[in-house]
Amino acid sequence: MAADSLLALAEQGDVQAQLRRGMDCDKAGRYDEAARWYRQAAEQGDARAQNNLGVLYKDGQGVGQDYAEAARWFALSAGQGNTLAQSNLGWLYQNGLGVEQDFAVAERLYRLAAAKGHAAAQNNLGTMFLHGMGLPCDTDSACYWFDLAAQQGLPVARQNVARLRNKE
Repeated sequence: MAADSLLALAEQGDVQAQLRRGMDCDKAGRYDEAARWYRQAAEQGDARAQNNLGVLYKDGQGVGQDYAEAARWFALSAGQGNTLAQSNLGWLYQNGLGVEQDFAVAERLYRLAAAKGHAAAQNNLGTMFLHGMGLPCDTDSACYWFDLAAQQGLPVARQNVARLRNKE
């Protein structure tokens, strides 16, 4: 689709065009524009735009860094089943950023995303088991989750598996 026609559709309120414009601006490093387009699509209920806007708030790109606002957008997206948002919101709960730290909520969100194959959520569950973050300290369970994520090519998960196997 030509950039001019995409822009025209986005300006007319087409959610998919707004999301696409946001993604194009995001990729080009024009985060303030990305935030504007994501917000328009997010306010119309687009789960991907809600997650992407949450990421901009989490990272402080194009908007002021605001973990609570990131959590709000992640929660809206996660409620629609978006696995990226489930994992992102889990990370906020795990670390107590913008929300009260709650390992049980983090685990629940990670498990939702991990069950759908989200590698980062699987790795984060492994970390929670490895360090006993609201879960029993269990290297076998940690290795299980790290291995699932590593099988999908997540570099940090591969490193975690290697570290655990070298300790055995």
